[in-house]
Amino acid sequence: MTRLSGAKFLPTLDPRGLAIYALDLMVVGVAYFGVAYISLMVASIHSGTLPIWAPAGVGFAAIISRGIRVWPAIFAAAYAAGVPTDLADASAADSTMMSLAVAAGSTLTPVVGGYLLNVWSGGRNTFDAPAGVAKFVLVVLATTMISATAGVGGLSVAGYLEWNDVVGAWTTWWLRDAAGALVVAPFVVLWALGDVRPFKLNKVFASAAALVAAAVVGVIAFSPLIEQTAYRSALAFLAVLPLVWAALRCGPRATATAALILSGFAAWGVLVGRGPFAATAFNESFLLFVMFTIGVSVPSLAVSADLAVRRRLESKLRQQEQILRAMFSQAIVGIAQLDTAGRFNLVNSRFCEIVGRPAPQLLQTRIEDIAVPEDAPYLRDLLRQAIQTGEGFAIEIRHVLPDGSRLWLRNNVSAITDQSGTVRHLMAVLEDVTARRKAEEGLQRAHDDLQKATQERAVRLTKATELLHTEVEQRKRVEAALQHDIAERRKAQEALMESEWRFRMVIQGVTDYAIFMLDKDGLITNWNLGAQRIHQYTATEIVGEHFGRFYSDEEQQRGEPARALQVAAYEGKCVVEGWRVRRDKSLFWASVVIEAVRDEVGTLAGFVKITHDITERREAQASLERAQEQLAQSQKMEALGQLTGSIAHDFNNLLMIVSGHAQLLRRRLTDPKHLQAIDAVHSAANRGESLTRQLLAFSRRQPLNPVVTDLKERVEAVHEMLVGSLRGNVQLKCDIATDVWPVEVDIAELELALVNVAVNARDAMPGGGFITLSARNVTLKKSDGVDQLEGDFVALAMTDTGVGIAPDVLPRIFEPFFTTKALGKGTGLGLAQVYGFSHQSGGTVVATSAVGSGTTITIYLPRRHAALVKAVEAPPTQPIVAGQGTVLVVEDNAEVADVTASLIEQLGYRTLRAQDATDALNRLQRGDKIDLVLSDVVMPGGMNGIALAQEISNHYPQIPVLLTSGYSDVVQSAQSQFAILRKPFQLPVLEKSVREALERGAARDGGDRVLQFARWRGSTTRD
Repeated sequence: MTRLSGAKFLPTLDPRGLAIYALDLMVVGVAYFGVAYISLMVASIHSGTLPIWAPAGVGFAAIISRGIRVWPAIFAAAYAAGVPTDLADASAADSTMMSLAVAAGSTLTPVVGGYLLNVWSGGRNTFDAPAGVAKFVLVVLATTMISATAGVGGLSVAGYLEWNDVVGAWTTWWLRDAAGALVVAPFVVLWALGDVRPFKLNKVFASAAALVAAAVVGVIAFSPLIEQTAYRSALAFLAVLPLVWAALRCGPRATATAALILSGFAAWGVLVGRGPFAATAFNESFLLFVMFTIGVSVPSLAVSADLAVRRRLESKLRQQEQILRAMFSQAIVGIAQLDTAGRFNLVNSRFCEIVGRPAPQLLQTRIEDIAVPEDAPYLRDLLRQAIQTGEGFAIEIRHVLPDGSRLWLRNNVSAITDQSGTVRHLMAVLEDVTARRKAEEGLQRAHDDLQKATQERAVRLTKATELLHTEVEQRKRVEAALQHDIAERRKAQEALMESEWRFRMVIQGVTDYAIFMLDKDGLITNWNLGAQRIHQYTATEIVGEHFGRFYSDEEQQRGEPARALQVAAYEGKCVVEGWRVRRDKSLFWASVVIEAVRDEVGTLAGFVKITHDITERREAQASLERAQEQLAQSQKMEALGQLTGSIAHDFNNLLMIVSGHAQLLRRRLTDPKHLQAIDAVHSAANRGESLTRQLLAFSRRQPLNPVVTDLKERVEAVHEMLVGSLRGNVQLKCDIATDVWPVEVDIAELELALVNVAVNARDAMPGGGFITLSARNVTLKKSDGVDQLEGDFVALAMTDTGVGIAPDVLPRIFEPFFTTKALGKGTGLGLAQVYGFSHQSGGTVVATSAVGSGTTITIYLPRRHAALVKAVEAPPTQPIVAGQGTVLVVEDNAEVADVTASLIEQLGYRTLRAQDATDALNRLQRGDKIDLVLSDVVMPGGMNGIALAQEISNHYPQIPVLLTSGYSDVVQSAQSQFAILRKPFQLPVLEKSVREALERGAARDGGDRVLQFARWRGSTTRD
């Protein structure tokens, strides 16, 4: 990033520096004044307002190329050009003030813009990259407001402009200056600061063609020289052609020039009121012209800059590659790079000299293929061990040269691993040790020959005598055996011919398998009907051709057909599965067996190739595996949901006891230390309540209050809260379409889910990054594989640029209590809540990630066609007022009953207690004075709290009932009939609920007295 120091604002004090500075001021001033004077003169000739103010671009170009120190020249030229000469009734003071205001605005705009570009996008290098072009556009649009404000303000204060016309004049001035800066500044800067490259005739012709094409398009489509017709308006799209040509073939300078030419012709047409932008109102023509100017200059400059960056990077990479290749090829030792299959990927010239083979032949060969057959298995085992362990080895083995001779070579093999420690390549360094090994072998052979000669001489004398006696008998036996063998051979030959005829008939009748013969070179010698059906070739078309045409082009280049024949020849059989190509270029998955055929003496005669099309079986197996994996994951998540839901129910009762006693003690203690301790206990209970809520959300047993809402409005409302949950180095971007469908969700649970996903994304970016929150309308099918969902949904996605999630961790991220964070850094319930909320809302949640490429978590919510429900602001909290009356507390848990009764007594009410519904009804039958029944939902016995409320409503309608519960399946089934006060509750909420129940009970003469109040869904921090 370029920073501006004081030395850049003032010239050096030496004469040469002062002369250069004076020359800069003179050139900038004359250029600015000349362009401004010509622009004003053109406007006066046509009696109109210029749609583009070119001096604004000259000012920006001067500041970018020569620095902020040339601002006096811009100010003086702007002042000189702005002095009015046609205002006869203007006073000298008004004229001077107006000119000063215009000059100040015209100077301050490029000064501020130039400073921002120097700080933000590298100043002179602004147009070298697309990001710099985008920043230049933003700076121009922002800073030209300064000149518009100064100019319009000067005209208004001087009395030349009515205040009612200020907004329109300011907008025109701003857009005119912005258009001039966007078109003229890139042209001047790129031509003034561009390097002088060697003369290339093709570049000159390409640039000339682009500029001539721009001029021709400008004359045809925009100039007033040609009469405007409906068909001519469509010719404006031809402006894209010279811009694209200039960006792709010429460079930024030619692109900026072409944009300037097109904008000039368009401005000419607007000024005289003709051309495709002509309209009845000048403002409409002006707005169309400005949009065209921005659309012409900005995208073309960005594309040209991006291509220039790519060309520079490609040139640098080519230079580095040439250096590395020169070092590799000129090494004095044999060096080769192998892949994990032992195949050569790269060899230098010295390696080729040692093994006596050219590089193209080696690149189609494995290292064990050039070793003698006896040493190849041992070498293959060492290579496999090196790939598994990552440790190199050194071995001396024999290699076969093309002429059949053998060399002893020392192979020093090293494993090359990637960042994860996985071996990707092997590097082999070769050394010829044939001379040393030959010397050692010669000494050993001499010793062995001496011993063997002594032993053989004694044995030979003994055998010679025995052979003389047995030779006569042996000759007789040989003659008899020869006669019998000739007869047997004739019978065998006849049987073989008959067997071969039957075999051919059987092979030709097989249609499910392609069975044919290959010679030693891989040429097809016969063809059966199955081969014709599978490969789609007739026998006349394919016999005599190489079987490699059934492989893909990539496999043919890798030498797979030759390798298959080598394996079959060496091992006797080659069995593989892979893609094969039919005559119509379609692919099928084949099971291929190539078996070597040898004659009686073991000489290779050819090969038998059997191919079976197993595409359907492979696809069926893949579909079955995907279905089994989805079923197992669903069953696991459902089991976890059942377990967590049961735990949450009992945990809420415990939290009720802790929270209630903490509230009671808080009202009685005065010691600050004691109060601090009680607050800590209360805070811990609240955190426990939050964890319970997340558990219930995951198990899909959390009571919801769904409303039809607009996702765009909800995201905008929660935007500040999401930003507050992130760090300063993490930026949040919202991209919610205005036409996104309404959804029916619990707003509080939706906000909690967004916060949980945002916090996880934040933690995945320790070094900062970007989070994008987007929403789009999608129509899902079961074949899409999104949890078997079907219909219209809204996909609410949050994407981060973090470290990503490993493939083995990704399937477990929605499990409760599962976390990859350090101990004490996370509960593992955030994404579990997201999972439960999405499924309970009728949708699902899907996570996609790649290590190092970030993560996207998408919540699918079903579309709702009902009317939107506007959020209602909660009424202000009323102070707690001491109550009167008697409250019957029905609770089977004695500890929960004690704390509930104590809280009610703190509110000023008297309390009675009942252990179950039967006890409560007995008290009512005895006629006890009871003003309100506060009952738990889940109780032992045959009657729960909901049944008790219905019984009291039928027989004692004058007594209101208020129900409480931590959680229950029964509560969910009764939500449509009764409202539930959730445990653990806070004292203000309890006071409000009891007071409203008593007030409604007193106001109604009869009917159902069960309290119907808004469900409280927050924790203590929302009271």
